[in-house]
Amino acid sequence: MRSTRRPRRRRIRVSTVIGITLLGVGGALAAGVLFAPQAVERAYGEAKSTVSGAVDTIREETLDELPSVNLGATGGMSELDRCDGTFTEMSSYEHGDVPPVWAAHNNCAGDVLLPWESGQWIQLDGDDQVYEVVDIVYTPKTWATVDDIVGLDGELALQTCFYGEDRMKFIGLEPVEGEAS
Repeated sequence: MRSTRRPRRRRIRVSTVIGITLLGVGGALAAGVLFAPQAVERAYGEAKSTVSGAVDTIREETLDELPSVNLGATGGMSELDRCDGTFTEMSSYEHGDVPPVWAAHNNCAGDVLLPWESGQWIQLDGDDQVYEVVDIVYTPKTWATVDDIVGLDGELALQTCFYGEDRMKFIGLEPVEGEAS
């Protein structure tokens, strides 16, 4: 009578191959993080933004829900660094030719705006008014000044940084006439 059990050797070989593969993938990821952290961060951000944009589209089409952001306190870097899931109105951006700018770190709910393009409709939490993205400005993260966004269209603006890049995104928002949820 023959045994129906697989030989033990085969199981060890399959598990060895799987283990070596996982070690190789882990080693590659660790090397990437050590030797190219900005490239890893950028790839992560692009993947996360792609998924976020797809989720926004599905929610809008199936649930009739617009993407939304939550506005929080007014202040500077200490308020921004609280990372509480809200956008902070940045006092440092106050300028006569710039709408009020609300910012959030990309890893603190700010990345929601990275996939947004002109024409996107959004809402502010707690506000029934619908807003439209009417302008987009990109600036470097370093050495940028408020002068780089002078002329940004909109009643208010949202800002965040890209993952792994020396780049920020500012979007100008205007209320959509007759549109409220």
